[in-house]
Amino acid sequence: MQWYEAAQLSSPGEYFRTAAFCLVVAVTLIAMGRHQRRTGRSVFTPDTPVRVGNALFPEAPPRKSRRVTGRIFLYFGWFLVLGVVINLINGIRATRS
Repeated sequence: MQWYEAAQLSSPGEYFRTAAFCLVVAVTLIAMGRHQRRTGRSVFTPDTPVRVGNALFPEAPPRKSRRVTGRIFLYFGWFLVLGVVINLINGIRATRS
């Protein structure tokens, strides 16, 4: 019977750096996704009223596509949280070996 060796673990610092980066990106995506899903407006262009000369034009109504985009941001953000957990577990395992 053949014996297989476990995959070589990287250094603990590499796992913790990857987990920290994933956490920053995940928090950003979750915050942006929650904002877009609740308001229906983009984070970068929040659709404020526009003044042209003496007239004030109202803001555009919230769009459903922005809400859908917010949900997609949320899904990717929570997926990256899973990556944070996996990298933390691997980092702890690498420090023990």
